[in-house]
Amino acid sequence: MIGTRSKLIRLAERRMRLLERARTERESLAAVVARTDEVAVVVVRIRDLLGQAVRQPWLLAAGVALLVALRPRRAFGWLMRGWGAWRMYRSAMRWWRQVSAGHGAPNPGAPA
Repeated sequence: MIGTRSKLIRLAERRMRLLERARTERESLAAVVARTDEVAVVVVRIRDLLGQAVRQPWLLAAGVALLVALRPRRAFGWLMRGWGAWRMYRSAMRWWRQVSAGHGAPNPGAPA
C-alpha cells in the first residue's frame, strides 16, 4: 500500500514537470507571436504605402520617371514586376472581398 507521503511526493514531482512544460510552451509561443508581430508591422507598412500610392498617383508616376531616368535598361523590367505585383494585389483583394462577404459568395457592391 502506497502511503500518503509518497503520493504527495509524486504529485509534487508531477507538478514541477508540468510547471516546467508550461514555461517552455509559454516561451515558444512568445517567440512565435514575436515573429508574427514583426510580419504584421511589415504588412501594415506595405498596406499604408499602397494606400498612399492610390491616393497620390503622381508620386508613383514621379518614381517611375526617376527610375527611367536613372536606369533606362532596367526600367522596363521593374515596370513589368510592378505591374505584376499590382495585378496580384488586385486579385488578392477581390478574392478577400468574396471570402469575407459570405464564404465565397461574390460581393456585388465591390469594384472589380
